[in-house]
This record gives sequence, structure tokens and C-alpha cells, in this order.
Amino acid sequence: MSAFSRHDLVWLKLDAVKHAEYVGPAPMEPVSALSLLHRWVLGDYPLIVARQADVPEGFLRLGLAEPASWGKRRLSFLVNEQGVEKHQQGPLLALVLPQLPQHWQLGGGELQSFLAKHSIAAHVYGSSAVQVLTGLPCITESSDLDVLFKPSSWADAEKLCLFLHALQNQYPEFKVDGEVLSPSGHAVQWRELLLSFSDSNLKLLVKTDRDVELVGLESYRSGFICTLGSAA
Repeated sequence: MSAFSRHDLVWLKLDAVKHAEYVGPAPMEPVSALSLLHRWVLGDYPLIVARQADVPEGFLRLGLAEPASWGKRRLSFLVNEQGVEKHQQGPLLALVLPQLPQHWQLGGGELQSFLAKHSIAAHVYGSSAVQVLTGLPCITESSDLDVLFKPSSWADAEKLCLFLHALQNQYPEFKVDGEVLSPSGHAVQWRELLLSFSDSNLKLLVKTDRDVELVGLESYRSGFICTLGSAA
């Protein structure tokens, strides 16, 4: 099993840029994309581990999420794993929250209290994580807070989705997006999971470190019985 999971953060050695390959999705000349990657790595900024579908062994597909001031393009590169300088999960919500916009603080505090009460790990990714780790202005008025939630039980996953729905109604300015990750490594967007509670026929778009598939609620729920560990 790969040590790298979706939404993890990776810092590259500068030399790794020479051997990187631009693979889209933004229409861009490869030379320009690699020049931007060089600038990013030189700034000691992290890249994001993407889904590793059809990636050769020993390589990683990494995403570069530009801040709005740079153009807000989404770029993807193939790099050799040996070019990784540092690797970690996304920062914990508790560490990120004090650095988030002021109008998110009340809702964020309620969310953190709920997560602490139920012992649910929550790692931030997306623009909020990049802004906190780089100091670059990435959060805009339309930004959501992207969170990877890791409840250990199905009961907690249900409570989490119901809580997030109520939180959005109470604090509409605090927009929480993100995924609920089962212990078996299957992730579903929390709003989609919430809808399935009232529609047993709904198929869920489930993502793993390598694949995307549509499954029923029972199949996804069975992942909370698994004790093999989780993927981010």
C-alpha cells in the first residue's frame, strides 16, 4: 500500500522539478507549467497528493492549486517519489481555525467542539490549507472550508452529517465542504452522504486513493467495520 494518500501534502526537492511531467488539466504549455512548478517549489510551498489512477510505480501525481492572485489554475504533475522532501497529512482543523477568516470563527468553533466531543479527526485541505501553510492569499469570498472527516464508527458518521447540515443553517456564511472517509479508505462528499439517509436507492460517488466508483449506501457503510486502517 502506498504511503501517500489523497489530500496529503508533499514538499519536493528542487531537483525533482527537472524530471517532472506536466499532465494538465489546465491548458498550458508544459514549459510554462514546469516553470511555475519551479517557482512553487522554490517558495517551499506544498503540493497536493491526487488520485493515483494509472500512475506508474514509483511515481506520484501531485496537484498544484494556484492562489487567486496567480490565476487560480489547477495543475497536475507526475514526479518521482524519490523527489519528495517532506510528506504529511493536511493540517488539523484545530490548528488551522485561528488563522481562518473572522466571519468563519463562530461556526468553526461549533464544529471543532463537536469533533472533539466525538473524537473525530478532521484534516483541512484545499485553499484554506494552502493559505495557512504558504501565507499566500488563497481564500476568497466564495471559498468553502474543505475538510476530510475521519469518523471511526458509522454512528459518528451519521451524527456528523446531520450536525453539518444544522451548522450550515445556523451559520450560512461558514460553508463547509469536504468528505467523510471510512476506515476502509472510501470517501464520500458529506452532503451526498446525507441525502442517501433518506433515499436508499441513491448511488454514492466513492473515491479511494486510486479509483472512483458508484456504490450503494450499504456497501459504503460496510467500510466502517473494516479495521485495516484509513487513507487520507
